[in-house]
Amino acid sequence: MKKLLSEYWDKFIETDGNGNKKGNGIEFENLVEFLLNAMYGKEWVRTGGSHDDNRDFWLHLSNQSIWAECKNYANTIAMSTLEPTLVMAEIYEVNEILFFSRSSINKFAKDKILTFGEKSNKIVRFFDGYNLEELICTYSLKIPEKYSPREYMITDDMEENKHFVNAYFFRNSISNAYDTSEIFQNYEKIENIYYNENFSLTFCLKNIFQEDKVEVSIEFVDENNERFCFQYFYPTINKSDMLWYHAILKRGEGRSISLNMRQIIYKPEITLPRFRIILKGCESNKYLEWTSKKITVKSSWIGTTRLLGESYLKILNNTEDTLVNNPYLSSLILTGGSGTGKTRVLTECKNIFLKKGYRIVSLSGQKNFSSHYLIKELIAFLYEIPSDEILGMLEEKLFSTKSNKNLSLNTDAEKAIELLKKIVSSNTEELLQEVLDMHSDILYEKFSKNNNVLIIDNIQFTGKAFQNFIEGYVYYALNQQKINKSVLMLAFNTDYITERSSELLYNILHSNIKHCLSYELTGFKQKEQGILFLQELTRTHNDENIEFFSEIIDKISLNPYYLFQTTKYLEESEIIEVLPDKTGYIISNLEKYSILSDISDGIVNVLEKRIQFVYDYISHNRLMLIFSIVYIFDFIDQQVSSIFQISIDELNYLCKRKFLKMNSSGTYVFDHDIVRNFFARQYPKNNLDCLIWLKQKGVESELKKYRNIRLLYEIAVDNNADSILNFSKKLSTNVIPERIASLFYNCLLDAFIKLLESKNYKGIYIKYIHKICTYIRQYDGSLKAWQRARQLYDIIQSYYPNALSEDIKYYRPFIHFCCDIAVQTHLYDEEIKFINEVLEECKNINPNGIENKDELKVLQAIMYNRWYIAYNTQSFKKTIARKRKRLMKKSRAYGDEIVDNKKRGLIEYLNNSDEGYNYYGYQKNKEKLLNIWDKCIIDIPTLVPEKTLNFYRKKAQYGLIEQDADKVEDAINNAMDYLEDGEYSHEPVIFKTFFLMAEIMSNIQQDPEKNYYYNNKIIDDILKMQKLLNNHKLGDILLLKGVNAYYAGNKEEVYYSFKEAYKKYSSGETSRYWIKEKLLIENIKYAFTVLGIYKAGYNMSCFPSECHQPILLFEKNNFLASGIQRTGDLHLNLPLI
Repeated sequence: MKKLLSEYWDKFIETDGNGNKKGNGIEFENLVEFLLNAMYGKEWVRTGGSHDDNRDFWLHLSNQSIWAECKNYANTIAMSTLEPTLVMAEIYEVNEILFFSRSSINKFAKDKILTFGEKSNKIVRFFDGYNLEELICTYSLKIPEKYSPREYMITDDMEENKHFVNAYFFRNSISNAYDTSEIFQNYEKIENIYYNENFSLTFCLKNIFQEDKVEVSIEFVDENNERFCFQYFYPTINKSDMLWYHAILKRGEGRSISLNMRQIIYKPEITLPRFRIILKGCESNKYLEWTSKKITVKSSWIGTTRLLGESYLKILNNTEDTLVNNPYLSSLILTGGSGTGKTRVLTECKNIFLKKGYRIVSLSGQKNFSSHYLIKELIAFLYEIPSDEILGMLEEKLFSTKSNKNLSLNTDAEKAIELLKKIVSSNTEELLQEVLDMHSDILYEKFSKNNNVLIIDNIQFTGKAFQNFIEGYVYYALNQQKINKSVLMLAFNTDYITERSSELLYNILHSNIKHCLSYELTGFKQKEQGILFLQELTRTHNDENIEFFSEIIDKISLNPYYLFQTTKYLEESEIIEVLPDKTGYIISNLEKYSILSDISDGIVNVLEKRIQFVYDYISHNRLMLIFSIVYIFDFIDQQVSSIFQISIDELNYLCKRKFLKMNSSGTYVFDHDIVRNFFARQYPKNNLDCLIWLKQKGVESELKKYRNIRLLYEIAVDNNADSILNFSKKLSTNVIPERIASLFYNCLLDAFIKLLESKNYKGIYIKYIHKICTYIRQYDGSLKAWQRARQLYDIIQSYYPNALSEDIKYYRPFIHFCCDIAVQTHLYDEEIKFINEVLEECKNINPNGIENKDELKVLQAIMYNRWYIAYNTQSFKKTIARKRKRLMKKSRAYGDEIVDNKKRGLIEYLNNSDEGYNYYGYQKNKEKLLNIWDKCIIDIPTLVPEKTLNFYRKKAQYGLIEQDADKVEDAINNAMDYLEDGEYSHEPVIFKTFFLMAEIMSNIQQDPEKNYYYNNKIIDDILKMQKLLNNHKLGDILLLKGVNAYYAGNKEEVYYSFKEAYKKYSSGETSRYWIKEKLLIENIKYAFTVLGIYKAGYNMSCFPSECHQPILLFEKNNFLASGIQRTGDLHLNLPLI
């Protein structure tokens, strides 16, 4: 081989003013220019100047654009030096990049550059170190005398370098944008893989022959059949063929070839497929061969299973048959609740497109994520630019005003970078929307050009601007006249769907995409599917375990995530063993059967038992600390792990045990919300462990960057009275993250108990305590709020018996709140006892001043009013009716004694409203009802400000009775605004529940089909609120769910919703249940007749006999519902709310 004496390079060295020697960049570029002209036979353009866009030379040919970059450094060059060139090359849509360097380029830098070239479809060539010297010798006759190498050329007898392949292993499949954070793990260092989970083998190879045409090929080395235990996602791989890659390399050229694959036949130890890579000179016939070593790895045998269930497999088959290689936009839309398999189906569908050679970008919406992040990631994917590098370049002002003058903005990529600058500077969703409205067609055009797949999981969490962007792309694609092979795959979690995302879902499904598949996932529908899933998870396929698995399902449910956690418990309990034939075996011993009793309480028992096995590696205290960190901080990143001295090994161990997982941003989070909730509820005493640890270590100053967590520390751990009171003054305006809201408000209430018990009392504290209890009700439910409010009432009465007399203006609203919870949750004995206690206390006080005396009368009137309301479930009885009449009379009598007009108006409003409800049921009583309620819709916000929210509720009810959508919407908007900052914005959960139901009812009256998905999501949200409120409105919500389902033609949901609603009404545990039951029966008879439910074989024995037969055709055609609130077509009754 030819090389140069070191003296030759003295031509390219200069001495600076300090006498230091350094490379002369201009002289080195002169040399490279002669080499380039000789290699290509064409004159190259030299950039020059400081704004060279990280290129030194460029050449435009008819079908390609080529760049060359020169580095005259003495030392090995790292990746960071070359990275800007890659970015700029992509921006300017360059096809080929040449790197010239006097010193060697770091081999890992080369390999990273080659992976970039693979993803961006660029040719990359390296001429560095000895390779450059050989190139100079080859073209020595075409280099002018000044730079001539001829007198320095020598022949070196050293053995030629024969290393031309580096092989790497990646845990995740390689499909999306170039990522500088990817860990290049040596292929030979692999120790374990996970069954059925994707990984990638990447081969980085270089043409080390000094010639222009070198053939490279990759083939399997077929020593055994274990290569068939893997599934390969590469377009040219076929079972019968050994050769799967072939290409011709230019001189100096390198290639990266990534093979995405996964293990599909389980073996606990498995040999990875072996490969042979051959390099052959087309002219010289030089030949080199590289064969991978035999690598045997361990495989985790309980992990991700094959996708099971007929409905799931149908999705995969239809995706491959319908969505691949279409000339127009295609889409897959998945909807379903948490844990139903949406993410898993997306992964399997992603593999289909990987195998077909599509480029894939996979994004996931997260709570509170802005649209900016997702748009930047999409730009990074489309232009193969690492997103961090983009931001870095912007920060370094590579696109400064001065440089922009030189930008012609001829390419789409240049326009995209300009767009990115605007995106970075638009710091709100509204400003971002304005930018996208003007410029998104740049991105739409780029995405539509190639075989691209955009996957968005949890799209309901994405920002409004991003959702508008996605909807805009759909309409852009539908109006395109040219071929568009792109694919959208979107998953909506209906547990968290919003009005905007519901609208997005509806619009996409009704946008006439030619190839659009839509599926609602509900998890396993049959026990047999769950049993098959457990068999697959445990590798057991004998029928002898069917009964065992069936009992597990009975205790755990058919939720796939619950079943997965249970199999982890079986594994850790050593109930599962691996047999010599590599299958699993369930050991039949007492432990097997004790497992069933261990999990009698379902998933909570499973997780509790699983934690016991963690203690072998991580102590209880240490585990509680880690869980507490994730619970309070929401994640553990490098900074948080450093603060708490948590090792990566500990975190990875908990990931392996499926308690934590690493998300796409590289931070550790809980594996599932189920694990988070388990820790919060089962270990409440450990929730604050991480904050206590900070105090013990004296490093609480680390919390300066975490405002809300620092505040929680000051209140709950440091018991700082100033922080407690300052925060309480601004309760309504302070925003606490939902993940810690329950913990925060309970700690705040505990802090007030400590203040009260230490003789620190002011009347205003009762106001704060009242507000805190409303938040506890919002996050922990009515029962917990009642218990805590009653606890505080008793403490105040014990320590400050004069509080009712001296601070009644604060105390009266708090007592009213306590009483309301008891009444609404039907705690009959406790509520009557509490009302009588309060009335007795009222006899013993003599407040000073007219204002306080009025407050006393208001309190007494309210107590009798609430007593009146307590009998709502029995008001049809004559004896109860007489008693209610006496109670109402007493309430009105106390009201008449009140001097202040607003306070007297408060009692009048309460009593008029509650008496009116006696006629709130049938259309025939509409006039009687409105005659009473008309007194409640005068200018109440001015006359009786305490009842402002009740006023808006009445306005909404009027709108629903009259089917006036505008009136309903105005009432809801005014109420929601008032709930934000109104003076009397009490009971937020109660009122939000009402107004959400009113919104759905109005939607159903106006356009039930369009609003189905959104309505359904809101109904599910209300059902969750009902669990907290426990105010016996479940029958009303289920009735509404059934009506909503009727207009979607969902027979199953109509049947089961009405069935459960009937159970609730017939139990007599809700107000005016006898009326609600009759209205529901009307719905059942009409809806079941129209939908054909009577003919579909559903069991009717759970309904009264009058529901067992369909109504006649004549009746159906003339049917009118009799309720006071009805659907738009007047055929169904809406709930009485």
